[in-house]
Amino acid sequence: MKSYLKPIALVLFIALSVEVRAQEPHLTYRLNPGEAYFLVTDLQQSTHSESMESEEISFYNRTRLEFTVDSMDSDMIYMSVRYRDLLISMMAPQMDIDISSSSGKNPMLTEMVKMLEKSIFHVAISPAGELVHLDGMEKLFNPLASLGEADTSELDVILKTLEETYGPDAFKSFCNLFLWVYPVIHPMSNWTNDITYYFNTKPVNMVNRFILTRSAGENVVIQGMGMLNSSKEFFETTGMGDVKSTVSGSQTYDFQMDLETGWLKRCNSRQRVIIETTILKSKYFPPGLKIPSYTETMFEVTGGRMEKSVDTNRK
Repeated sequence: MKSYLKPIALVLFIALSVEVRAQEPHLTYRLNPGEAYFLVTDLQQSTHSESMESEEISFYNRTRLEFTVDSMDSDMIYMSVRYRDLLISMMAPQMDIDISSSSGKNPMLTEMVKMLEKSIFHVAISPAGELVHLDGMEKLFNPLASLGEADTSELDVILKTLEETYGPDAFKSFCNLFLWVYPVIHPMSNWTNDITYYFNTKPVNMVNRFILTRSAGENVVIQGMGMLNSSKEFFETTGMGDVKSTVSGSQTYDFQMDLETGWLKRCNSRQRVIIETTILKSKYFPPGLKIPSYTETMFEVTGGRMEKSVDTNRK
């Protein structure tokens, strides 16, 4: 009798192991050609600088991105992307900046935002979500600089704000933060993705560490922590004079991903960044003076699969 116990126990153990492995979610995107998906981001940001005027900057941005899967193979997902329903506002009283695309006070900004919403660009991402190729986005911004007879200083501020918010570097950063969620190697319950993040146009190294918290119902829950540090000092000339700066900070993630498609359903994320600026040469400040600024950003990202439109004229 005892001779049968071990083989039976072994069979049960193998069966249980197979069942457990089968229940583990496949951490990758499983999209279909012809389908469309969306991501909507609400971003609220506040910046405090300990300069002489103690500058305060408030920034709000709402962005809807629509991704249509054109084709795919085992290594890549090819998609057409467009901006929709853009809303942007920034207030910096000390800098005399108060712009909003929805207030009606900045018709040039409103017109530029509408132009951005008319254009389509193309991307290729890996099954893990890594942005591999970006094409056509520069065409979105080329026509904007030729708009109108406008005050040059206002045009410069608006163009700079739009490019920093919706330009190639901003889009790459968004993809690295909220699309490249999955590991490159499977299976994994915790993993690390090294990304580049552009903060105020400055490319910063960022290490995102993720952990698969649970898979329940229709959701896969992934939590993460990111640490960002500039690997070098940035040298530039600003209104304060010649300066150098370093960037450091952290970010937390709480993802809910769709179990069927792998697409993001919801993510709440908080980012805290410190920029330390050192005066090198200035008319207003002594050399060597260090001026820190603190930026806190709250991201709320929601997404899903878009319903296919129904042609009501078809009989």
